[in-house]
Amino acid sequence: MDPLAWGAVAAYFALTGGVAIRAARRSRSVTAYAIGARDIPAVVVGLSLAAQLTSVATFVVNPGLVYAFGLPALYGYGVSAGLGIFLGLAILSLRFRRQGNRVQALTVPQWIERRYGSPALGTMFAILSLGLITFATLIVVGLALVLAPLLGLSPAACACSLVVLAVASVMLGGATGHAWTNAAQAMVMLVVAVLMIGAGVPLLMGSASAASTLTAGNPHFLRPINPASPYFRTYLEVFLCNFVVGFAIVCQPHVISKALYLREDRDVRRYLATAIGCGVVFTSVLVTGVWARLTLDAPARIDRAIPTWIGLEFSHPLQVLIAIGLLCAGLSTLEGILLALSSIFSIDLAPRLARVTSDRAALRAGRLGLVVSGVVTAILALWQIQHPTGGTVAIFAQYGVYLLFSASFVPLACGMFVPRARTTTVAMASVTCVVVYVGVAVLKLTQYHNNPGFLATAAILSAWVVVGGGLILQSGPEESAT
Repeated sequence: MDPLAWGAVAAYFALTGGVAIRAARRSRSVTAYAIGARDIPAVVVGLSLAAQLTSVATFVVNPGLVYAFGLPALYGYGVSAGLGIFLGLAILSLRFRRQGNRVQALTVPQWIERRYGSPALGTMFAILSLGLITFATLIVVGLALVLAPLLGLSPAACACSLVVLAVASVMLGGATGHAWTNAAQAMVMLVVAVLMIGAGVPLLMGSASAASTLTAGNPHFLRPINPASPYFRTYLEVFLCNFVVGFAIVCQPHVISKALYLREDRDVRRYLATAIGCGVVFTSVLVTGVWARLTLDAPARIDRAIPTWIGLEFSHPLQVLIAIGLLCAGLSTLEGILLALSSIFSIDLAPRLARVTSDRAALRAGRLGLVVSGVVTAILALWQIQHPTGGTVAIFAQYGVYLLFSASFVPLACGMFVPRARTTTVAMASVTCVVVYVGVAVLKLTQYHNNPGFLATAAILSAWVVVGGGLILQSGPEESAT
């Protein structure tokens, strides 16, 4: 066991635990637990959002896809999806906050229910939100693979320990502790991101030899598409699908709900500037997949390429620093997901399933749901460590999360920008989205059926066709709330 690594990890959890305990005093109601007291500075919320959007997938798993499949993965996840995310935040955040305040919503399912006056629709999205557990699994697996060698533990032991610590932190701190902890984590992540990006620049000095090294064994590495890859075969997959996915990914409950933390509309600009500025730096970390390709002599599995590169490229103290940065990246998102799930259990599921009426009982239900989510995440993580779906846990996570935000995108967008859309039309569009997503995957329709990005794009476009048809056909009074 490495004393330096253990000391750094222990110090990290001591500091974040202290913040959570302090914040626990301000998280004694469902509202304070879910979105805080709306007194958190906009810059802090922006840093929290940037950390939330940047998980261990950005630092470890997605660069591994760049290592395996080349620049098409960088263009898809870094350029196309990144641009979609930034535009989605800029367009949706202010409208979502205004509408959320008007209907007094604390979660995305509650926002949808109150916007359309449909408890059934709210329940549907509360259940779909459980798909976030798949992304939590990705984070736990990625962190376990990085920390296990440093701490002298097995990946399975690391995975279980991380889940326990994350659940405990969220249970205590709620939204206030989560936001301040994330802001501090984002600062550490910025340092680590610059360190990792800068480490590979000298490798490009001999550009001719670098190009030959990158294309050895993979002639498509430097091209915009890679026909030999399973996910970046055409311009459709690389550019269009990833842009649509990036725009819609903002509709995840733990992402779009950050706008509800803000007190006033004027705070949104500073919040977005901070989040997008940090996001550009974090997205650039995908280039480390190229660095790993230039450095590693023996082939590495997708999820293990970047941890292996870090072990070869950096001195031991820097490895520990990077590990702490990755811990920040992973746990900031993991805690956000767990907080969103806990809030959904408290606010959206418990009142229906157990007839919970009091604030205290709702909090207890949310914390119980948090524990259940943690147990399921740990079980799935142990499975994915041994048997990654499609060669990488990223694909497993995408199947669940992409279905969630694909279905959420239409009701959120219609609620903000298409007030004429009736509740029945939006409900039919959401159901169509789920049917198309699952149907294309299960029936293996088209050559793209294995790509969650294509599934999400096809599902979203199908849902908008239903909305368009409904708007053309409707002639009666509006059903939706205005």
